[in-house]
Amino acid sequence: MDKFNKTIAVLVGLFLFSQVQAQSQTQERDENFNNDEGLTMYASFSGGYPVKGLSKYDYSFGAYTHFDYNFNKYFAARFDLGWCDFSGEEREYTDSQGGVHTDTPNMSVWEFTAGARAKISYFYVEARGGYFTGIHDWGYVPAIGVKFWKLDIQANIIMTKDVQWGGARIGYFF
Repeated sequence: MDKFNKTIAVLVGLFLFSQVQAQSQTQERDENFNNDEGLTMYASFSGGYPVKGLSKYDYSFGAYTHFDYNFNKYFAARFDLGWCDFSGEEREYTDSQGGVHTDTPNMSVWEFTAGARAKISYFYVEARGGYFTGIHDWGYVPAIGVKFWKLDIQANIIMTKDVQWGGARIGYFF
């Protein structure tokens, strides 16, 4: 199975797992959507752009599963599991024997982060820290966002020692 098919299979598995778990919470959440306490789950898609250390890539896209444990209506603990794929424009290069080759840069990054979210009405700020495969480094993620209806819209920046990228995501609570 090639890399693309494996990636699609993993993403489908993540979303099916999210759907099954979220559906078990549907009745509870419908009674009190803001869910001031307890566990909530949702899935999101993201788009990003390199800021530092990723000059050969032009953009990224990804998919995530999020787990929030709401202590009250103002504070939640967070865990995110996600994947993003960086892609770049096709480039030509010459090898040591003088042969000309083309290459399309590509890098997959799995994100395992945890942190906290402080909520004020529909708006929130959050900070997470964790490990990022692909770049093989620990980093942190400050973010701001808005949560309304069943949508979560967020802007964030991922920062490690040598690499940074910004992103925006839109999530849906099942």
